[in-house]
Amino acid sequence: MSYLYSQYHFIGNVIQHKQENSKIFLYCEKDHSVEIHFLLPGMFRVLVHRPDFAEPLLEYAIMEKEWAKVPLEVQEQEKYLVVSSPSLTLMIQKSPCRIKVIDKQGFVLQEDDPGMGMGWDAKEVRVWKSIAEDEKFFGLGEKTGNLNKRGKEWVLWNTDDPNHNNNSDPLYQSIPFFVGIRSGKAYGVYFNNSYRSKFNFGAGNIRYYSFSAVAGNLDYFFIQGPQVSKVVESYTELTGRTPMPPKWSLGYQQCRWSYFPDAKVLRIAQTFRERKIPADVIYLDIHYMDGYRVFTWDKERFSDPKGLLKKLQDMGFKTVVIIDPGVKVDSDYKVAKEGLEGNHFVRYPDGELYIGEVWPGRCYFPDFSQKSTREWWGKYFKDLMDVGINGFWNDMNEPAVWGREFPEEVIFHDEGKKSSQKKMHNLYGLLMAKACYEGVKELQPQKRPFVITRAGFSGEQRYTSVWTGDNQATAEQLAMGIRMLQGLGLSGIPFIGTDVGGFGGTPTHELFARWMAASVFVPFFRTHTHYGSSDQEPWSFGENIEEISRSFIEMRYRVIPYLYSLFWESHQTGYPIIRPMFWYHQEDRMVYNHEHQEQFYVGSHILLAPVVQMSQDYKRVYLPEGKWLDYNTHKVYEGGQTIFVDAPLHTFPMFLKEGAILPFGETMQYVGEKQNTRLQLEIFPSSRSEYRFYEDDGESFEYEKGVYSIT
Repeated sequence: MSYLYSQYHFIGNVIQHKQENSKIFLYCEKDHSVEIHFLLPGMFRVLVHRPDFAEPLLEYAIMEKEWAKVPLEVQEQEKYLVVSSPSLTLMIQKSPCRIKVIDKQGFVLQEDDPGMGMGWDAKEVRVWKSIAEDEKFFGLGEKTGNLNKRGKEWVLWNTDDPNHNNNSDPLYQSIPFFVGIRSGKAYGVYFNNSYRSKFNFGAGNIRYYSFSAVAGNLDYFFIQGPQVSKVVESYTELTGRTPMPPKWSLGYQQCRWSYFPDAKVLRIAQTFRERKIPADVIYLDIHYMDGYRVFTWDKERFSDPKGLLKKLQDMGFKTVVIIDPGVKVDSDYKVAKEGLEGNHFVRYPDGELYIGEVWPGRCYFPDFSQKSTREWWGKYFKDLMDVGINGFWNDMNEPAVWGREFPEEVIFHDEGKKSSQKKMHNLYGLLMAKACYEGVKELQPQKRPFVITRAGFSGEQRYTSVWTGDNQATAEQLAMGIRMLQGLGLSGIPFIGTDVGGFGGTPTHELFARWMAASVFVPFFRTHTHYGSSDQEPWSFGENIEEISRSFIEMRYRVIPYLYSLFWESHQTGYPIIRPMFWYHQEDRMVYNHEHQEQFYVGSHILLAPVVQMSQDYKRVYLPEGKWLDYNTHKVYEGGQTIFVDAPLHTFPMFLKEGAILPFGETMQYVGEKQNTRLQLEIFPSSRSEYRFYEDDGESFEYEKGVYSIT
C-alpha cells in the first residue's frame, strides 16, 4: 500500500460544498473537486475535476437529452455530508472524501474503499470500491469465461482475436458497463472512458474491486436497481436503445467466406428453395469486391450485380455485403481520391497520412470521428443500394491491421478536439457503425437500415446489431457463445448472435445440430464459416441433420411474431431479448450455479436449456420458482428443483412458465412470403395471464409516429 500512496494522487478532504439544482460540487484539497450530478432519482454521475488535467468529456456513448431536475436534500454533519434523492442517500465522508451509496431501506449498495477511493497517477485513473462477500459482477459486453466475472481482471481494448478461447481477453467489443448484485440487490456502473481500461473484480484480493483507464477523465455513473431490469432500463436511457429492426432480419441468414462467383450465390439460394429450408438473407464476403476495394464489384465474378440481386429478390432473399474500413492506396480508385481531397483519412501529427496493410494491401483509414467523414462515407452506400443490396456487415473495425494496431502517434479529428489513438481506438467500430446507419437512413429514409458490426462501444445499440466475431467449431465455444450473448444483452445490446456452427474448423454433425437448436430464439441467426472450409449449409451434413435443421429453422419462423414483440419491448425499455435466469430470480442462489449458466430466458415466459455437451441425449435443468410446462412432453413441473429431461438431437429442452401466452405464426420460406397469416396462441394458463402482441409494417419508421398495433 505504501507504493500506492507514494505514487497516486488521491482525492483528499472535502473543504466545502455547493449545490446547484441536481448537482453537488465537493471542493477538496489541492484544488481537486468532485461533481455529483443526479440525472434520475436512482442514477447519478461522479466526475473528478483536476487542475492539472483538462480533457473534454466523452460524448459518443451518451444520449443528448435534457434530464429532469431531481430534488435533493443536503444535510451537513460533522464528519459527513448527507445527500438524499427520492431513491438514494449518499453518505459522503469528508476526511478523506469517500462516497457510500445507501437505498431507502438502509442497505449499502456501494461504497468507496476506505483507504483509496478515487485517484490517479501518470499511468492511470482509478476507482476502488469495497467488495462484499457475496457480491457478483456481470456484463462488460462480449466477454469469455463465466457469466459472473468476479475473481478476474478484465481488459477493454477492441482486439481482433480469431483464435480466442474461453480464457481469452480482450476481444472485439469494449462495453465499460457492469451490473453488480449484492445480497440480491442490483446496481450498475457505467465508466465513461474510452481509453484502454481494466475492471478488477476481486482478482487476487477479497477487499476491493476497481475500474481504471490508462488516461482520460475519472467519470462514472452509478445506477440503482434493485432489479437487474431497472438497472438496464436506466443504463439504456443514458446510452440509447435499439430501433426496431427490419422484420426480415429476424429470419435465418446464410453466410460463408465467400460465396462467389454469382452462379454459386444463385445456386445456394435456389437450393434453399428447392429443399424447402426457410431463409431470408445471403451474405457476400470480401470476394465480391474488385481487389478488396470497398464499395466496388469484381466484374469477372459478378458481371451483373443488379441482375443477380433481382433474381435473389424474386426468390424472397435479401442480400448483405461486407464493408471493411481500409481504403486501398490507389490513385485511380474513386474512394481513395475523394478521401484524400476531403481530408477524410487518419494522419500523423505532422500531417502525413497513416497507411496500414489489410486485405487490399496498403490502405488509408477513414477518420470516423469527424462528422464530415461519416457523411462522406455514408454516400457510398447509394450505388450498392441502387443495385439491390439490403444490409451492411461492418468487419475489421477494431480497427484491425495486419500484425498490429494503429500506432499510438496517429491523431483523430474528434470533432476538432484532435484526440489520440489511445482515446479513439475503442470508439472506431461504434463510429463506423454510426456512419453506416446514418448514411443508409439518409439515402433511404422510409426503410430501416440493417447494420451488423464486429467491434463497438457503449451506445452502439442505437445503430447496429452485433455478432461475437470469429469463433471455432467446438462444443466449448457453443457454450461460451451462449454466455457471451447474455453478457451483451445485459450491456444494452439486444440484437446479437454468434456464427452458428463455428467460423473456424468443421463442426461435427452433432455439434452443428446442437448449435442450430441453441440459436432458434437467438435474435441474430446466421451460419458462417471460414474460407476453404467444408460446406456449412443446413444440407451439408446428410439427410438426418438436414431434416433436423429444417425443423429448427421452421420453428424460428413460427416464433418470429414473439421475437418481434420482444424487440418492441427492447426498443421501449432497453431489455434484452435473451435474459440470464437471475434477471427474474436475483435471490435464488441456484441460478448463479456454473452448471446452469447456459440456460436463459427468451422474454419473460420461455426458458431454454440448450444441450452443449456432445454425445449427450439428456439435459440436467434447473427450474426456478413457479410452475413449468415442458414444451416437448407437456409435463408440468414445480419449480425450485433440478430435473433430468430427454434431449435427443432433433429437439431441445424448452419450458413455458405458468401464465405464458405465446403468439406463433405460420411456417414460411421467408418473412413476408404469406400475407394475412393466422396466429396460433400457445398458452400455459394461470389464474391470470397477460401478454402484449406488437405489430407494425416491419420495414418503415412509421412506428415512431404511433403507427402500430398492440393487442
